[in-house]
Amino acid sequence: MKTILPIILSILIGQSVFGQKTPISFVNDSRIENNQGWTIDNKISEITLKTNNEFEFWSRPVINSCLTWREYNGTWEKKNDTIIFYDQYELKASDSKFRFSSNEQNEFYYLKFKTDKDSDLTNKNINIAFVFDLGSEEWDFEEREMTLEDDFSLKIPFENIPNIDKLASIRFLYYLENGEKRFEFISADETVTIKEKVLPNWIEVTLIEQPEKEIVKRITKAILIDNKIRIISSKKNNTNLADETPELIFKEFYEKESE
Repeated sequence: MKTILPIILSILIGQSVFGQKTPISFVNDSRIENNQGWTIDNKISEITLKTNNEFEFWSRPVINSCLTWREYNGTWEKKNDTIIFYDQYELKASDSKFRFSSNEQNEFYYLKFKTDKDSDLTNKNINIAFVFDLGSEEWDFEEREMTLEDDFSLKIPFENIPNIDKLASIRFLYYLENGEKRFEFISADETVTIKEKVLPNWIEVTLIEQPEKEIVKRITKAILIDNKIRIISSKKNNTNLADETPELIFKEFYEKESE
């Protein structure tokens, strides 16, 4: 009887928790009560179960800056004392390719745009931003609206770029005829905000019309113990495309928020 009693209590608690009609939140974040609003914490700090079998994972790296907050959504189901969370996200291969060369006689940047299938481009409007390396891990940018030539090229005189000696990359924002966005940084370096090499001044930009895509499906499992949730595993399927999405990092447990 001693062994059966805790199981019965756990089941009853589970029923009382999941029988509510309002969303249920499980939280583990003491930064507010400890006046640590600027302390960085990248782990998931809140799990909310909704009555329509949807969930929210909340990561709030800096509580006082909502720009750092991240929300993850999906569906959940309960099997005995185990809660299973299902979510997914999309991977997309690079939608632009670059070919570089240099012409020291030209005192301008020359950008030539085309598609990988040689389809006709129609939109001549393009948004360009110059990204500057200011040193000491600081950077800045200057954004401009520009118009492509009839052959969908763009000439940018060096004299029109302030602080050209600190230019780390050129960012462009362009919309294809079907409305799809192409947003990329053109850089000679691995990091677009750090200048290690001089950016070549002749650049051919090939816009990929149908970049390869993959769906990543993630399954996270947790155990409900009393009024607490403890994450026991989080796995996702293998992909052919590189997956640089940060892994979800969970805390040891999450306690049901008081009503």
